[in-house]
Amino acid sequence: MRILPWLSLIIVGISTLAIADYEAGLSQYQRGHYASAIHEWRTAAEQGNAESQFALGMMFERGQGVNANVDESYKWYRLAADNGLVDAQVRLAELYLLGRLEGGTELAAQWFERAAEAGNATAQFQLGLLYLEGKGVDVNPEFAARWFELAAEQGHVAAQNNIGSLYESGRGVEQSYARAFEWYERAAKQNDLFAQNNLGAMYSRGHGVERNHAWAVFWFVMAAQGGNELAKENITASLPNLQEKKIAGNSVNIRSGANTEFDRITALGRGEAVYVLGSMDGWSQVYFMHNGEPALGWVSNTLID
Repeated sequence: MRILPWLSLIIVGISTLAIADYEAGLSQYQRGHYASAIHEWRTAAEQGNAESQFALGMMFERGQGVNANVDESYKWYRLAADNGLVDAQVRLAELYLLGRLEGGTELAAQWFERAAEAGNATAQFQLGLLYLEGKGVDVNPEFAARWFELAAEQGHVAAQNNIGSLYESGRGVEQSYARAFEWYERAAKQNDLFAQNNLGAMYSRGHGVERNHAWAVFWFVMAAQGGNELAKENITASLPNLQEKKIAGNSVNIRSGANTEFDRITALGRGEAVYVLGSMDGWSQVYFMHNGEPALGWVSNTLID
């Protein structure tokens, strides 16, 4: 028992030197001096510094300052991972998952689980996918939901959408539209295209929230503008539920906000159709097509009928 504090002091002393070498290597790397960076990192890595071991693995993987070498990359990543560096554990898992290391999804799952247990959100999300799809592990929706929710609570946007989907369907969790809506909304507000489409669908169906076709179209448009093709189909299905109006002037400006101080998006001609989502202060937010793509904007109520 008396030896432990003494050993601890020795380890701290070595670690301090190794950290200094790691920082020196990082400085050289940022200047583009890869060979010098490798020299500094190798010194620290050989002293057991996990960050330097990881950095060396990265250099051998990318072929920066050295010839690319998967075996050397694995060697240093593995040392860092065994030293508890979560980033190295995640990278090893990714390389197994991508098939760049022999061992397949089973080893990917093992390394993702080590990093996930340490609290890494990316690993938690990836492990959730493996359990959901039965890759490297037996299919287990309950485990998938557990890992997705842990990652989601840390702000992992794709995990927020995925746990929302599981709550909506009741797969791996007790079905709850309210919880699904909550998670979709959090992800949608962070620009996740799948969550934006899913949130629009919740508004359209009245699941977990009062049915509101205006909000449905709003979120479908947000997703469509990001490239979600399914959202475009959903817009078409939802538009009949909105009030259609016509442009009442020869060239009417559509703006990005509800007054003339906002930027002009485009101008629409007399008789062109717009669909009203809502109104405020004498202006209406409208849906329209702009250069063949779904768009939202604001127009004065005096210029539509």
